[in-house]
Order: sequence, then structure tokens, then C-alpha cells
Amino acid sequence: MSECVGKALREIARQIGPGVEALSFAVELEGGAIRLTPENLELEVRCDAAFPGDGACVFTGQWRDVRIEWMFTPKAVGMAVSLRAAGEHPLRCRSLESLIIRYRSEGADLGAWRVPTKRRPLANVGMLRLDELDDETATGTLMCGLFRDSRTPGLFAGTLLPQRHSHQYHLTRDGEDTARLTCATHFIEGPAQAKECVSETSWVCATRTARDAIETLASFVPVMDAPPAPPVGWNSWDYYFAAVWLDDIIENMDAIRADPVLSRQVGPIVIDMGWSHTEGDWYPNYRFPGGLEATVEAIRSRGFTPGIWTAPLMAQPMTVTALRHYEMFVKNQYGDPESRGGHYVLDPTHPKTQEYLRELYTRLYQAGFRFFKVDYVSDLVHAERLHDPTKGPYEALADLFRLIRECVTSESHILGCSLPIECGPGLVDSGRTGVDIHNHWGHVTWAFDCLTLVYPFHNRVWVNDPDFLIVRGRDTSLEAETNVLNPQAHHPNPGRWRGGPVFTLDEARTWASVVLLSGGSIFLSDRISMLNDEGRALLRKAVFPTGIPAVPLDLCDEQRASLWLQTLPEERRLTVVNWLDEPRELSFAFAEHGLAAPEEVIDFWSDERVPVQDGRLSLKLPAHGCHVVRW
Repeated sequence: MSECVGKALREIARQIGPGVEALSFAVELEGGAIRLTPENLELEVRCDAAFPGDGACVFTGQWRDVRIEWMFTPKAVGMAVSLRAAGEHPLRCRSLESLIIRYRSEGADLGAWRVPTKRRPLANVGMLRLDELDDETATGTLMCGLFRDSRTPGLFAGTLLPQRHSHQYHLTRDGEDTARLTCATHFIEGPAQAKECVSETSWVCATRTARDAIETLASFVPVMDAPPAPPVGWNSWDYYFAAVWLDDIIENMDAIRADPVLSRQVGPIVIDMGWSHTEGDWYPNYRFPGGLEATVEAIRSRGFTPGIWTAPLMAQPMTVTALRHYEMFVKNQYGDPESRGGHYVLDPTHPKTQEYLRELYTRLYQAGFRFFKVDYVSDLVHAERLHDPTKGPYEALADLFRLIRECVTSESHILGCSLPIECGPGLVDSGRTGVDIHNHWGHVTWAFDCLTLVYPFHNRVWVNDPDFLIVRGRDTSLEAETNVLNPQAHHPNPGRWRGGPVFTLDEARTWASVVLLSGGSIFLSDRISMLNDEGRALLRKAVFPTGIPAVPLDLCDEQRASLWLQTLPEERRLTVVNWLDEPRELSFAFAEHGLAAPEEVIDFWSDERVPVQDGRLSLKLPAHGCHVVRW
């Protein structure tokens, strides 16, 4: 490496922030058989005159006919980084590791620092420490960081949206007080064969706290000109699962209409899984007599907006779609339809799939549906080949939702469920932030972990949808059994999915508080007539979305943030959550968070007045409980 290149890299590292000691990259060609790095390329550097204040700094190198460009551009308080490879022949580029950072904090125990990253939903376990990571949890998407606590700046990297290809972050220990962060774009079969491959762009910074860094990354997506109001509705899924009848829909609509508060707030009524013959055969079954038109009429005549669930890329093996139109599916390396989770995945880049999708959504729109929950689309992220060889999986998903929008028009509300936020803005009205909620405490922590890192993207990429506001449990239901069949209800060591006892009142209130602090959509999904007075009281208090998300005050202090501040036009709200399995006492000092202490606060749920003494609010929190106070 020349002295000029080394000097430029040291200056860029200094601009990124303290602790950044070394910068590198890697290009993997010929399916990974060839790995090019700065060490085996003779790099040259060209920096604009205004750099680092403005402009760009570009490092270039040549290997045979392949030209490499590594670009750094100042952005906000960090650097935007991308890597490009171009040649005269197909590259067979497996990945572009656009940035490899060695980060050091002298004398620090980096193993105890927290790692915010967007892991696969099923792997979410809060803010793990660096030494707690394993092969699965060390890799994430959208962002990755390393922070001592909520107040100390640390290392952070995040992806500029939208992205086309898979882009991952991998963080590992690299010594006593050193860590290594790799930002890598992976290409599926078609794009990998191109003569030019360009990585996704990562923004990297080491001068901000975790919260500041995440909010800065989100700020690169402009706020919507006219964000849709967060919808308030009811959905059949969480209580009925796929065992739903039209009579069940009518029962719940009538219960909502009879309630003095819910009747004024609830708009969309969404029929979830269970209305069709099966996934891939999107016609109503015997439980919906009279067809979709009769269902729409039943909903409209009661003053609600008809909504419907679909999984457009999902087809069960015994459907006509699967048996007669296999050319529409994502293929494996042999050219056969690829099965995922027992079903096939449609390839939205195939012309016949596009015809199939247009027919489906046009038919549902013409039947009268105006709310569309579009689910099970993230399977496409795992595809290794698509019919259109120019498309990356995230780009193909974006095209899918553009097609759906053409069919259902701007008159309809589209909820992207399992749509990766990395696909970017302008595709849907609202988007699920993570894993399904069910009325078990393990699902509360799970769904909360997913929400934690995407709260500032609300009203930028979409309206955040934290999943259903459900409250039924042992203290809030008129029924002894609050769920349909749970296949592991008596298992001595159940898995995380629907594992453990159902909600207590404290747990139900905590989940309702999390839904409210999201600032996003509110969809009920209990059997309304089977909630007792406690359960209905929770719903009546919680069906007023604010549209403004809370921000965490203690992000990276513990495994989960416990303090969330919501600044609303007429008041402030502080949500304090006890994630522990035992009671906890907490003292909140307003001044420590830059807040003027009021003389008293009002408990959101009870409306009781709580005194503030010497600038501190003292709270006693039950296990899994919370307090929401306002002033």
C-alpha cells in the first residue's frame, strides 16, 4: 500500500471517529475462489479538493480486466461507503465486503458492550453483549453497532435505504480491546453474473451514542409529505387463527358497535388467514357463504372498512397453482421449485406470476376490499435465483408491492407484513415491525426487540405496525381457555413460540403500553365479547394512537431499554417497563435526561396523580409490569 493511500485511509478513519484503527475491503469473484483486498491490489486514491468537508474520496485498483472502486463520501457526522467491481466478462461475484473496520477502545472490556443489530426475527433476544454473540446472533441487517452504554459514543454502521441486494453486518471480537465489523453485500445467481456489481451503501460513524446514530440513519429517509393516520381496526388472526367463520367476524363487529368507545375508533375489519381454500387458492371457502361479496357487504353495512389477508408469494403443494403452474416458482440449483417451510414461493419477477398477482388483487379490490394485509413475503429474501437475472431479492419485493398498489389503487391501505424495512419507503402505508404477538410474555419481549431498532423509521418508510393490541389472559378474559389449540401447551420445556402461561393483567397492560409508545397502528385481535371489564377497560384506553413514537432514554444500558419518552403536542409521556421476572423499584431523575421536573405526573392507566419529589419520580414495578405517566 502506497504512503498516499495509507495517509488517506488514516484521515478517513479519523473522520469516522475515535477508535477506528484500520479500514479494508474484500471482493470475492469466481464464486469465492478469488478474494481481492487492498493488500493484493495496487490502489490509487483521488480525493475531491473539498474532502473531507464535501465531495468524495475514491480508491481504485485493477486486477486483470476487473476495475475496483472504493468510495467514501462524507454524510452527516459519518461516512457513506460503497464498493464497485466492473469487468469485461461476467464477474461471478459472490460478495462485496464494502467495509471491514477494526475498532479499538484502549483498556475497555469490549465483550461487555451492547450490540444493536436487526437480527432475523426468530433470533431476536434484545441487546446482547459482544461476548454473548454466537454465529447466528453476530450477523444482522439494516444496522450494527457496539456501545458501552446509552451515554457513550461507539461504533455504528447502517444501510442507506432502499437496498436491492442482501446486505449484512457481522461483528466479532478481535482481541482484548478490539472488535472487527464487516459490512458485506451478497449477490444471488443472476446479479452475480453481471459485468458490474455495486455494493449497498453503508453509513458508518463512531462519534454518536446508539440512539443518536440510529436516529441519524433513519433521518436519511425523508419524512412522508402526508403520512397516513395510524389505522385502528380489528383482525381475526390472534384469537381465531385459521379457524374463522363469517359468523365470528359478525359477532366481533356487533360487539365493537355496542361499545361506546370502540365503536367510534375502529375502522378496518380484517379477515386474516382462514377465509380461502388454502394459500395459493385464493377463493372463499365454505365458512364464508355467499362469497367475498357477501362478506364485504356484512362489513360495510355495519359501518366498517373491509380488509383481507393474503400471502401472495405462498402456494401450498396441492393447489392448482402449484401442480399446474410450477414455472412461476422460485427454483433451486437444479431448476426445480424450491420448498420453504412446506410451501412453494412464487417468483414475482416471472411474467406469469405477475399476471396471477394482478388477477388476484384486482379481483379482491373489485369485491370491495380497501385494506390489504400482505404477508409471508420475506421468504423471497432467501431465494438464490430469480427469473429476472437483473433483480436482487429486495428489489423484486419492491416491484411486487408496486404491482399490488397498481391493482388496489391509492384508495386502499396496504400493510406490509414481513416486508423487510430495507426495501425502503413509498411501497406500503404501514409495515409490521417484527415477529407475531401472542398472549404470552415471551412474545412481548420478542416483538419489543423487533420494534426497538426501527422506531425512528415511523412516518419515513411507513407507519409502524407493532402487531395486534391484545389483552386477553387469566385476569382479563371470561373464558378459561383464551386460545385455539396450542400443540405444546403441556410440554415441560416449550419453545419460545406460544410458550409459557398466558397474560397476567400486568403483562397485558405492558403490551398495550408498548403498542401505544410505538406511535403506530392499533389493531385489536381478541374476541371482544369474551373480555371482562378489566380487558375492555384496557382497550378503551389504548385505542387512541398518537402518531408519534417514543424514544429510548437508556438504549444499550441493559438488554432492553426500560425508559421511553414520548413528546406529544399537548403532553409528555414516560413509559417505564420492568423486563425482569421479579418486582423492581426505580427512581427517575428528570434532570439527568434534560427534562424539567414537574410537581406531579398523572398515571395514564389509572388517572391517579403521582408526586415528584426533589426532581425524582419513584416507582414500584411488578414483575413484567410498567408505568405510563404523563405531564
